[in-house]
Amino acid sequence: MRDEGPRLKVERRWGVRWFVGTDLVCAVFEFSRHVGVEFWRGSSLRDSTGLIEGTGKSLRHLKLTFVAAARSPPFRELLREAAQLDRESAKRSR
Repeated sequence: MRDEGPRLKVERRWGVRWFVGTDLVCAVFEFSRHVGVEFWRGSSLRDSTGLIEGTGKSLRHLKLTFVAAARSPPFRELLREAAQLDRESAKRSR
C-alpha cells in the first residue's frame, strides 16, 4: 500500500490497522491461513479480475493466501484505484 498510496497514513480504528487519506481506504486483517484486505469503498472499485468478494453496500474484501498475490498487478491496481478514489472523493459519513 505504501507504493500505491504513499500519502496515506496508518491509523488504528476498531482495533484494526487502516490506511487513511481523506477517509478510510483499506484495512489489513491477519488470519491463520490468509490475509484479508477490506476496502472501505470497495463497491466503487472496478474489479475486472474478480478478486473482490462481498455484497455489502460499500465494503468489499479479498483474501490473499500467497505473498505473490500481494505483489500481483491486479491486486496492486485495486490498491492504486482505492487510493485514487480517496483523493478524488469527498469524505462519506459513517
